[in-house]
Amino acid sequence: TNHCSHPPLQMSLVPTPLNELQSILAIRSPTGDQYVTYLGRTPRERFDSLFEGAAIAFLGSMFSYFVSFVIGQFLATILGTIFVFWPILAPEFKAYQRNWELCGGRDLIDVWMDDDE
Repeated sequence: TNHCSHPPLQMSLVPTPLNELQSILAIRSPTGDQYVTYLGRTPRERFDSLFEGAAIAFLGSMFSYFVSFVIGQFLATILGTIFVFWPILAPEFKAYQRNWELCGGRDLIDVWMDDDE
């Protein structure tokens, strides 16, 4: 057999202070790096992101036009505005969703602080 015997790694998990953890993680608003990630890093990803946003904006505005006959012009105008601005709003919503999933909706706690403080 082809076994490589490596010695076990000597590591331990050390809690990170809250201020250091907040500088590492994007907790509240999305960072510029998150925008770049969602907009695409390669030309193909950028094209896909642009095409997705344009398709949602076009099809959504057409949908809001036809649904305006059913739900009324005011609500359809609000819905159409969301669809038209979707290419701008999508990275923000996706980043917020990812940040929320990272924390599970909970606030970060500092493990170095006592309950009395």
